[in-house]
Order: sequence, then structure tokens, then C-alpha cells
Amino acid sequence: MDTKSALDVFLNPESVAVIGATDRPGSWGSFIMQGLMSRDYSGRIYPVNPNAEKVFGISAFKHINDITDPISLAIVTIPADLVERTIAECGQRQVKGATIITAGYGEASEKGKAQENALARIARSYGMHLLGPNVSGTFNLHADFNASASPAEHLLCNRLGAISQGGYAFYDLLASGFSRGMGVGKFVHTGNECDVTSTDFLEYFGNDPDVEVILMYLETVRDARHFVEVARRISKVKPIVVYKGGKTQGSARAAESHTGALSGVREVYKGVLHQTGIIASPTMELLLPLGHALLERPPMRGTRVAIVTMGGSWGVALSDFLEELGLTVPELSHKLQQSLKALGMPPRASTKNPVDIGASGLFFEEDIILAIGREILSSGEVDALVLHGMGRPGMLKEDAPARLKLFLDINKRIISGFNEMENETALPVLIGSIYTPWESQVVWDLNEQGIRIYNRLDEIAQVLSLMHNYWKSK
Repeated sequence: MDTKSALDVFLNPESVAVIGATDRPGSWGSFIMQGLMSRDYSGRIYPVNPNAEKVFGISAFKHINDITDPISLAIVTIPADLVERTIAECGQRQVKGATIITAGYGEASEKGKAQENALARIARSYGMHLLGPNVSGTFNLHADFNASASPAEHLLCNRLGAISQGGYAFYDLLASGFSRGMGVGKFVHTGNECDVTSTDFLEYFGNDPDVEVILMYLETVRDARHFVEVARRISKVKPIVVYKGGKTQGSARAAESHTGALSGVREVYKGVLHQTGIIASPTMELLLPLGHALLERPPMRGTRVAIVTMGGSWGVALSDFLEELGLTVPELSHKLQQSLKALGMPPRASTKNPVDIGASGLFFEEDIILAIGREILSSGEVDALVLHGMGRPGMLKEDAPARLKLFLDINKRIISGFNEMENETALPVLIGSIYTPWESQVVWDLNEQGIRIYNRLDEIAQVLSLMHNYWKSK
């Protein structure tokens, strides 16, 4: 398959017919129409509904044959018993591709699998490709195209591309990630994959200049040999992050009823992902943070991590997570420790690593704290640095005392300064705080400025460890 020309229709169509379009709340025909209208999509939208004159103010057609203009993509949101005939009619109209939202196929029964195969045969006979069935759509924010169920306010355009065999869970990740400034620029839900597969879209994104990092949620791989060949080739030029679902007996059973997937054995998939250079995400929740880290941060070339913290206990706990994942928290050299003390660190404060600013009492000493970070990063003794604990709890009220406002401003300038050191030194610098943007004014304000702040120690450690695993082979 020429993936570029064949799959463009699902992410960058010139026109879209929504078969089953409606403005009835809660229906898939409504979700897709609202998605298409939520952005400044330049293509033509044709609602098809035999019982409506207009859908969301757009003139509707009673049948696809009533549309005289060429149709690039059909999105099918009608009952299953009408789908086969509709796909044939799309083929007769020379539609290039069809996204089948309708469920109740291979994920439900053996009869459903046979119906999927029939749909694929009909489409192939007309030279048309099918996405699905049992999908929730696609989006390409670079083209302002949103044919998905994701609310527009949860979408952020960037150079991450995502391929998912499940839909709702990934939308949850996008909704949660939005508050932290995370998202994906292109998304495909492949569902049951009766025709085009996740491997096809992996190859497509591998050749797409808009995509620099690829995220995948997989429950199965339908052509393992082809997947290995494509993934091995793409991973040499772009990071591929995969969360593999269905690794246990219970989750495999759930996957089969979800997308009709036969998930396979944990050890086999683990070996395949390693052989192909894919980064295996330990959790679904880590997909977006890890994707953004690979997109935004300098390479993690070595294992040595410095920790600068406001709380000694956090430094101890973070050290545990880092070293359990194969990284090191080395004791800083005597020379470097003396340099830190010369900057103003009192004798009682630890300078060994972690470096404990909290014990130093330097809460308001912005210049000294920033100098400590630069001294460590320029020493040649570390490969990454984590600043943890600067964001304080609570949202700022209008009548807050001036001293508190000053303290929070200093916090923000310190965090911003450490964040800028990443560009200055070409070493990863991660900012950590136990608080989310909803719990800390400092974290909220910096998040709004695009500074990424991690609120879990295990996430910080996993991101650095997996970044190192990826870059050590490059």
C-alpha cells in the first residue's frame, strides 16, 4: 500500500460526508458533526440524513447519491444493518475512504468478524479503504480537521502523532493532559482494523514531517512480521512509544471483547518491542508525558542525575525511584561541593547529591539557588538535573500579603531559570512538584507559560530512564 496517498483521506480530506449526521444530543452523528465544526476546517462538509433538512445549520442530503460534488471521505454513523449497503454505495460514488464508527462487529461475535470481512471485500472491489469499524474517528489539528468525539477544548496542536486501537481512554488522556499543556497534533483510532491497520498508520506517521514522535496504544498486532519491519525502520529516525494492553489473561479477555483483538503472550510482545527499538511505556498514563519529553527535551545520554530539592525526604524518595530504574544519583565531587558552599550553602545543608536547598534556608536567595543549578550542570559530573519542591500549595487570593506574593514570584523566577538552563546546557532539566496546576498558584502560572512541571516522582524517574534507554542506542 502507498500509505501516503491511501491514508491521507482519513486525516486531510478535501470533503467529508457524514452519513447519519444529526444534531440529536448524545448520538455519534452529532459528535462527529460538532467535531468537524469546532475548528476552521477548509473542506466541504455534507451531512447525510433522509429525515432532516438541515443539521447544525448545514443543508442535509437524503442520500449520498444526492451529493453531486466529489467526496473524499465518508464517515458512517448508522446502525450496523445498514452499513454494508452504504459502503457499496460509497464505492459506487468513488469515495476514497470510509471511517466506520458503527460497532457490534468482530468485538461482539464470530458473525461480526465475518461481516467485517465482507465490508473489506466490498471496499477493495471499489479501490476504497476502510478505517474501523468500531472507531471514534480521527483528527489532524495541523489542517484544522477534527472528525472525532474529542471536545475541541481538549486538543492542542503539536508534533506528536497518536495511533490507538481504543478511543475513549485516549480521549481521557487528552482531557487530563490539556490542563498540563499536553496533547497530540494528529490522532487515529483504528478499532477493529478490518482493512487499514495501526501498522499502516505507523508507516504513514513515519513519513509525515508534521510528526516527530509517535505514540501507540496497542491491544494486538495483526501482521507481526510487517509491524516489526516497519517499526524497526521508523524507530531509527523517530521515537515510537507504545503501551501494550492485553498482557495478562484478564486484560486479554477484555481486549477481545473491546476490539476483537487476540492479544498474545506478554513475553513475546516484550521481545518484539525491544527488537524494533520501540520504547515500551509502563503505563497508559505515561504516554503523553513521555512523548512530550522526547519531543521537547535534549537527549539523555548518561545515567547520572543531580537532584536539587526543597525537601530532603523528596530527594531520598526520588533517588530510590531513579536508581531502581537503572539511573544513578552520584555523590558530587569534593571540588564541586566546595564550589556550592562557596556560593552560599551553609555547612548544615547537604551538598553531596541530593542538594537540599530547604535545609540551607536559602528560600529567598534567587541568585544563589540559580547559581547552584548552573554550577552543577556545567561541572561535567551529571547528565540531567531535577529541581523538586519549589511550587508552593494554595491559590493566590487578591488580599494575599505582599510577603507571600514576593515569595511566589521568587519561586516562579527560580523555576523559570532552571527551565532555561536546559537550553543553555543541552542537558535535560525536569521540574517537579507534588502539586498540580489546580493546587498551586505557582504551578498554574508556570503551566500557563508552557513550563512543564511533573507532579509524581515515579513519572520523573520513568521519563528520564526511558529517555536514556532510547538515546543510548542512538
